[in-house]
Amino acid sequence: MLLGDSIHKVFVTGGAGFIGSHIVDMLLPQGYEVTVYDNLSNGKIEYISHHFNKPRFHFIQADVLDLPKLIDNLRGHDLVWHLAANTDIIGGYTQPERDLRDCTMAAFNIVEAMRLTGIRPILFSSTGAVYGDLCKDLSVSESAGPLLPVSTYGAGKIGSEAFLSAYSYVYGLQAWIFRFGNVIGARMTHGVIYDFINKMRQNPRELLIRGDGQQEKNYFLVEECIEGMAFAFRNIPMTDEHPCDVFNLGTTSISKVTTIAEIIREEMNFPEANILIEGTKKAWPGDQPRVHFTVDKINKLQWKTCYSSDEAVRIAVRRMLGKTDGMV
Repeated sequence: MLLGDSIHKVFVTGGAGFIGSHIVDMLLPQGYEVTVYDNLSNGKIEYISHHFNKPRFHFIQADVLDLPKLIDNLRGHDLVWHLAANTDIIGGYTQPERDLRDCTMAAFNIVEAMRLTGIRPILFSSTGAVYGDLCKDLSVSESAGPLLPVSTYGAGKIGSEAFLSAYSYVYGLQAWIFRFGNVIGARMTHGVIYDFINKMRQNPRELLIRGDGQQEKNYFLVEECIEGMAFAFRNIPMTDEHPCDVFNLGTTSISKVTTIAEIIREEMNFPEANILIEGTKKAWPGDQPRVHFTVDKINKLQWKTCYSSDEAVRIAVRRMLGKTDGMV
């Protein structure tokens, strides 16, 4: 089973979002009881509506910032899978308080509610954005530091990680923290693939790449991300002496932004479209144009992705275009 036999009831924050809704799709067929807790600020009801008639599925439209309501609804669960966060990374520039509120404060409320209800294990979706410029030219491991974020989103996730760690050591929680590469697949609501597809639909003659065109990052499929998190939970136990750990999660390869543009041009059948490069240093304030990190830690434990970054990009593009489910 995805999470093993010790878990029966799973509480998924942000469960109507891109990654969260895929988690629900994978948990329910394996017999788990699932509660989705989502305020629908980023999530979409249509991503989970096909589960509404299932007896082991529960949906609560609420905000994790409402601590009393969160506590009431969290009782009786075996595991928290925490994905609720601000996902508008670009918008954080004009509304930096969102990353404090929807990332750090949300994570604090989650661990506080866990403390008060006696729930111990939590799987948490962090990000490679915590590495800031450390990962611009060199691949960094989980031990890299000091962590100096270049975006308020990265800062919000570092604050979240800090509270998960502190509550694990002080109050007996058990935390698996995952720093993702770029997670891609169907139902994406933002990101370079989503943006490029929309641009090509609006103007099939050209595709403008913001920034300097040298961007390169790690991309992997949403189901492989979920399987990696579940693998760590099943195979890497937390103890009283070591109740919290961090794992980079992604492929061992990267995709260049120009390669992504070429794949989208090909899959959308616009071979004559011109790919233009804006030429600015960064696409937006807080952008991390180049993200490199190692996944050696979890690979050595016998988990790795099936697809390379470029292969994952092509599959995700096909899914977003409604083509095949995308095996290359």
